[in-house]
Amino acid sequence: MNVTAWKRLFIAPLLALLLAPAVLRAADLALDPHLLPGGETEFPALRQALSRLSAGRPTPTLVAAPPGAGVRLPGLEALETPASLAAAAPFGLEPLAGARRVVVIGPPGTLDAAVNALAGQARAHGIALVSLPVGASLATDDAHLRGADAALVLALPHLDEAAQRRLFDTLIDAGVPSVALTDARQVERGVLLSSPQALDHEAWRRMLALRLDDLAVGRRPEPLGERPPLPRPWLNLETAARLDHSPSFDLLSRARLIGEAVAPRGGRLGLDRAVALALADNLGLAVARQEVEVEAFERDLAASRYRPNLYLEATGRVIDETRARLALGQEPERLTRGTAVLEQLLFSEPALAAIGIADRLDRARRAELEVESLDLALAVSDDFLDLLRLDASREVLEADLDLARAQYDQARRSEAAGAVGRGEVARFAAELAQARERHEQVVADRERLRVALNRRLGRDPAMPLAPVEPDLERAEWLGGDARFAAVLDNPARFADWQSRLVASALRDSAELEALGELRRAAQRELASRRRAFWLPEVGLEARYTTELSRGGEGDRAPWESPDPLVQFGVGALERAGVSLPETGGDQWSVGVSARLPLFAGGRRSIERDRTAARLEQVALEDAEARLGLEARLRAASVELLAAWRRIALRDEARDHAEEALALARVSWREGALSQVALIDARTSARQAGLGAAAARWQALQALVHLQRALGMAPGPMTAEARDRLLAGTDEIPYRGGKG
Repeated sequence: MNVTAWKRLFIAPLLALLLAPAVLRAADLALDPHLLPGGETEFPALRQALSRLSAGRPTPTLVAAPPGAGVRLPGLEALETPASLAAAAPFGLEPLAGARRVVVIGPPGTLDAAVNALAGQARAHGIALVSLPVGASLATDDAHLRGADAALVLALPHLDEAAQRRLFDTLIDAGVPSVALTDARQVERGVLLSSPQALDHEAWRRMLALRLDDLAVGRRPEPLGERPPLPRPWLNLETAARLDHSPSFDLLSRARLIGEAVAPRGGRLGLDRAVALALADNLGLAVARQEVEVEAFERDLAASRYRPNLYLEATGRVIDETRARLALGQEPERLTRGTAVLEQLLFSEPALAAIGIADRLDRARRAELEVESLDLALAVSDDFLDLLRLDASREVLEADLDLARAQYDQARRSEAAGAVGRGEVARFAAELAQARERHEQVVADRERLRVALNRRLGRDPAMPLAPVEPDLERAEWLGGDARFAAVLDNPARFADWQSRLVASALRDSAELEALGELRRAAQRELASRRRAFWLPEVGLEARYTTELSRGGEGDRAPWESPDPLVQFGVGALERAGVSLPETGGDQWSVGVSARLPLFAGGRRSIERDRTAARLEQVALEDAEARLGLEARLRAASVELLAAWRRIALRDEARDHAEEALALARVSWREGALSQVALIDARTSARQAGLGAAAARWQALQALVHLQRALGMAPGPMTAEARDRLLAGTDEIPYRGGKG
């Protein structure tokens, strides 16, 4: 028997011997379910992951262990560590802004440690923490919730999904917004928001499955290390609606949105809630978000070129029998080979450039998504304010229609008494018809705008929509802010304020950020195109080839013949130190290659020139965007100044017009005023009323356009937003004079 035959004979027993310890070590794995965010509900997914990892050998059985027992893994001593809770930094989140009393909800065994870990941050924010242990019985003490401003929720592995939903419904009914510190899936069950450092449970499960598989086969598992956080917080829109909480634009634009944003009870809708509904449920914006998520894979595709490439090859070959016979066993007549090839890219300038360019383009797309979100918020704000304007105009036109009916009825009575002629009655009839037409037109315009706005909000077009009128005297609309009044009163302050706004807009604009990322991507691509002329591409290839089968003429060398006489001679030669080659040997090779194209039909030069032209195009777009942004901002600020002043002027004009109309009606009834003068007075009163009704919403429209130019979410402003808008106005010296 030759050497190859001996090897093949012992391969199977050898493999069985090597695999036997792994088979024998596969046994039950006991794991404490309280160390998993979902408790025992995580076990099916963990078992499935272990089944995939243990392909070709028995899968270990995963069973629940009593609390404190089970397998020991480095980094799995506790589900929530003080470091992970401190990293969550929950007290800067929106639901806890201004809170004074916060309830911490969790299992009795871990609650005290969590409160101690968060106590320092709570004291720094002036917040008092109250512990509320929740056991398996779900006994929630209402006294703890009474007076609570918010709740922090730890992982609840001892409660199933239904029990958690009941708990969170209790919090919502008590009007307490809640934040999930560890398990973001609690947001799907009713929690308002998850911490930005909430655990990525799927990545954590994969990491844990790898360590459990190491334990199953007897390997020493690596420490679990840092817990993987989710890339963004989760926000439950249904919970926000039930709590009447309006998330900020910043939170809506970066959070993963759960559930549907519903209108508040009664159908009353404020501008901030309308913007939140649009950002949450607008299908066009949802498509844009999904497009960004899809194109984000371009970064992974670009980086994949630097990952190993492993593949298998199989080759079958047949040659003529004469050549096979003369090859002395090295080239048989029929031969099948299998090859495993490992390729690793060591250096490639285009691959490096593709990674950087994909990252820049992803940032640009996300900035463009923010721009699209702001544009949608501005469009919703415009429609919302137009709806308010139409409601105010309808009230004016209804009053005008009632007056036209009264004048027509008075004219008919006067005609019956012989005081006026038929011509005056006809003129009042014509005025009544025109007043009715104007009223019906504004009603139709409102209905069309309501349908369009419902569509932007992702609601049924037939749903009623009752907008809430903003109070312009409140500080959130600048009406009660002394700094804004000072800007309006002095031209020098206004000019300096404009300059500050322009500088802030050019610094923080999402449009310019997107163009900047595009410019940097084009610069990196141009550098790569230029380097492509002299930088080679370097790679490594490792190849292993084995024979699967051989047959026909020349399948073995003459000295491998089983004839005893031949084997006796071969043995004598080997004892004498003469080595005869063995057929069917495996082959391996490792090689490094460098490739530098010398000429590719001029394609590289064309790509370089095209990239340079694209870079110049982006630079021009950036310059044009800067000019356009400054022009829009200055125009919006001037319109805001003029519109704010028009409010008082138009209110005064309306009051005078209404007074003149009242006097004209008395004079006409007494016969001291002509019908034409009465109609002119009514027309003036109607136009003044419509102007006064529109002035308020024109001022707000100018304000939301100014907010949009600054990259702010249109709508009522918090103190921080007003500080940003009016930054530095109290430092501008007053030089006297009225603007």
